[in-house]
Amino acid sequence: MEIDWGAVIIGFILSIVLGAIFAAIIPGVGALLGWLLAGMVVGYMVGGTAGNGAANGAVSGLFGAIVVSILLLIFGTLILGLIGFAAATATSLILIIGSLGVLIIMAVGGLIGALIKGEPGAV
Repeated sequence: MEIDWGAVIIGFILSIVLGAIFAAIIPGVGALLGWLLAGMVVGYMVGGTAGNGAANGAVSGLFGAIVVSILLLIFGTLILGLIGFAAATATSLILIIGSLGVLIIMAVGGLIGALIKGEPGAV
């Protein structure tokens, strides 16, 4: 398994953009569809085995949750001080736990993307 950081960063950006767009178009399940498509793009970009696509998609989903948590902590503390830090910490913990769902969805998308690319000899 090899992590392609370029694909992971592109997947992170796509997960935010596609997740927001599809959430606005299809309330309730739109974000899930956006994350799945972002994971598929990552899996297609990295190619190789299905496991490689799934791993890169999962890393992309986890990367997004970590970045959002860090931004919440920074801006929550800057704007509201200690209260903002406490609220951002609680929110970040919930976000990291909730990111397991995003991680799974993007891993499945990465698996599908790698299978779609279908490189010869990669199973």
